[in-house]
Amino acid sequence: MEDKTNYFTRTLICIFSICLALMVAYNYLYVEPIGAIKDGNLIIIFLILILILSESFDSFSIGKIISISRKLKEKNDEVEKLESKNSQLLSQVISLTTNQNQVQSSKQIFGDYYERPKKQKKIDNEKVVRELLDRIGTSIVISDLESSIKKEIIQQGLEISTETETVLIRHLAGTQLLMEFLRIDKYIFGSQLNLLKELAEIKPEGYTKNEIEEYFESVKQSFPNSFNNWDVKKYLGFLFSSILITKNDEKIHLTNFGQEYIDWVAENRANDYRSL
Repeated sequence: MEDKTNYFTRTLICIFSICLALMVAYNYLYVEPIGAIKDGNLIIIFLILILILSESFDSFSIGKIISISRKLKEKNDEVEKLESKNSQLLSQVISLTTNQNQVQSSKQIFGDYYERPKKQKKIDNEKVVRELLDRIGTSIVISDLESSIKKEIIQQGLEISTETETVLIRHLAGTQLLMEFLRIDKYIFGSQLNLLKELAEIKPEGYTKNEIEEYFESVKQSFPNSFNNWDVKKYLGFLFSSILITKNDEKIHLTNFGQEYIDWVAENRANDYRSL
């Protein structure tokens, strides 16, 4: 709401200003030294100027300065009180929010830890396990590899108790067998592979020392440049170290591992032709 103009106050200010002006004029014209502006006159002139400006702009007065200062102090006190209340309310809100979150978290943890375990539906895994095992197949070599893997696991202090572990061990054994076949297939000579095939054909009989030497001599004659400095022992070294052949009763026999390698070669049509 707009403040009403106080004409009475303005009239008094105007009369007071005129009186001050008359006093300055009198001192200037009639008080010695005449025509000189005295210090008191300057103060009165300055006061008159303030009064005139306050009336011209209606915005300056000594009373207003005092009133504004008092209101400013009151406003500052109110601001401090509001800030204090705001801080208290904020603390209460944070406290309530924290407590609510803790209650919800406690309820969730309580539910997680004390929820009754659900009964799992019993599933017959026998068929699934059998299918997974059959993908790798079984043989004497696979069984030996499985036994070796299980032995190593047990030696490390681990247990083998689930069907999943059994399936994984079978697949690991199959993978190891395949990797070994690939390694052998990379380095074996064609004549060595033919020797394994001949031993497979006469199994369980084997080749005598003389028969092996005759076989090696025929290979040496076919590839004189490649086997010029070789002997039978060196020629059979790779086959023995790869456990493809074994010596028993003074005869060289094909091992179970060697037989599986031959079967793998036949099945995968690998090394149909290879030199040496």
